[in-house]
Amino acid sequence: MNEILIYGDIGFEVEPAAIVAQLKECDGAVDVRIDSYGGDVYAGISIMNALRRYQDVVTVHVDGMAASAASYIAVGGADRLVMSPNSSMMIHGAWTNGSGNAAEFTEIAANLVQITDNIAGIYAEKSGKDKEFWLDVMQKDTTYTAEQAVEIGLADEVAESRKSARAHQKQLVMASKRSRFEEAAPATGVPEIAARSTAPPVRVEDTDPMPSEGRKEERMNILNELAQELGTEPDKVRDALSGFFNETVAISGEVDVSYPADVQIVPTEKVAVEPIFGDGAEGAAGLTFEMGEVAEGYTAEVDETTGVVTVTAPSGAEVDSTADFAVNVNGSAIPLSVTVRALSTEDEPTEEAAPAEPVAPESADAVTLDMETYNELKAAAQHGWKAMESEKESKLVGEVDNWIQEGRISAGLRAKAVAAIKRDADAARDIYGSNPKNTIPRVAVGSAKAPDLSKDATVPSLADLKKLAADRRTNK
Repeated sequence: MNEILIYGDIGFEVEPAAIVAQLKECDGAVDVRIDSYGGDVYAGISIMNALRRYQDVVTVHVDGMAASAASYIAVGGADRLVMSPNSSMMIHGAWTNGSGNAAEFTEIAANLVQITDNIAGIYAEKSGKDKEFWLDVMQKDTTYTAEQAVEIGLADEVAESRKSARAHQKQLVMASKRSRFEEAAPATGVPEIAARSTAPPVRVEDTDPMPSEGRKEERMNILNELAQELGTEPDKVRDALSGFFNETVAISGEVDVSYPADVQIVPTEKVAVEPIFGDGAEGAAGLTFEMGEVAEGYTAEVDETTGVVTVTAPSGAEVDSTADFAVNVNGSAIPLSVTVRALSTEDEPTEEAAPAEPVAPESADAVTLDMETYNELKAAAQHGWKAMESEKESKLVGEVDNWIQEGRISAGLRAKAVAAIKRDADAARDIYGSNPKNTIPRVAVGSAKAPDLSKDATVPSLADLKKLAADRRTNK
C-alpha cells in the first residue's frame, strides 16, 4: 500500500525532498495522511506541487489538523480530500516576524500580500468560490470542522466512523471461535523455531484441515446465538460470517528469517543478498517481503516472493563503513547490514605479485604493458576520477550558491540545499532551484522562521513567535 505521512511542521519535521523521494518509490494510487499545524510557506508549496505532479490518484486524509501550510497541501495536492471524523482545518493569511528599516518592512508587507493572494487562489480553485471570498476569510485565523470543510468546498467528504461496529462484531466472532476451539481437539500448528538473529520471528499462516462432519449442530447453535444477540436472522449472520465456516481453520506459527552478517561490498558494486530461513522452514513459502529502511546514498530493492535483496553502494562510500537496511517480512522488520571494503589482493595485482607471463595481443589494437607501467596508469586514472568527482561536487555547490545570489532561496537554507543536491540533484532543483528569482522565502505560514541575525541566533519556537505577535497586537 502506498501511504505517505505528513505528521509535523512543514519544512522542519516534514521536508519536501523526503516527500519527493517517497513519491518516486510509489506505484499506483497514493494515500497521504496529514496531521500538521503548518510551517514554511515555500516548503508547503513544493510538497503540494509534488503531489500534483504524481501520475496516479492522490487521496489526502486529514487525520487530526491541517492548519496553515498543511491546509493548502491538502486542498491543492489532493485529487480527493477526506476529512476524518472530528478533524479540523485552519486557514489564515501569511504572516511573519522580522526586523529592519521602513523600506525592508514595506518589502515584507508586499511579499505577505502576494503570498496570501497566491494561497487564496488555491482555495478558490478547489471550492469554486472566488478569490476575494477567501481573502476576506483569511484576514483572521478561521477553523473549520470536518463537516464545515466539506460544506464550504475545501474537502470532498467526511470519513465514516466504523470502529465501534467493527469492534462489536469482532468481539462476537472471537467469542464464538473460542467456544468452538474449546470443544474441538487441539490442532497442531507450525513449530516455534529458535531465533537466528535479534529480529523477532516472522508469523506465517498455515492451515490444519478440520472435518466438517459432526459440526452441523454446533454451527446452528453458534448462528442462533449470534443472530439473537445481533437482533437479526440466522441466514444473514451465515452470509456475513461465511468465511468463518470454511472447511479449514487458519493456525499461526513462527518461522525465523534473517540475513547474513558478513556481507561486503565495494563502491559502485551491486550485490545480491539471500535470506536465511530457520530449520524446518520451506524457503519463503507463506512470506511476503517489502523493502523498509535504506541507508543514505545506497539503493536497495527486494524480491517480494524470494526475499533476495539487491544492494548497490554509492561511489563515495568509505572503506570499512557500515550501511544498515531493514526488510519487512510479513510486517516484521528484519535487519541487514553491509560493510564497505577496498579492492583486495585477489581483485587487483600488486607490485609484490609475481609478474604474469606475457600474453600475445589478440588484435592489432591490444597493447602489453609491464606491471610497473600498469600500476602507474591505474594510479593516474584513480587520481583523475577523484578530481572529476571533486569538480562535479564543486559545480553542484556553485549551483546552490547561484540560487542564493538570484534570490531563489535564502542563505539560511544553503546547507540543506547543498545536502539535497548531492543526494538527488533533480529533486533539489525541483524543490529549491525552481523558485522564481528575487523571491527569497523569508516568510512562513503558521510556524514562521525569524531571520538569523547572528551566528549564535537560534530559531524561535512556534509558541514564542505567536506570543511575540500577540504582544505586538496588544501594544498597538
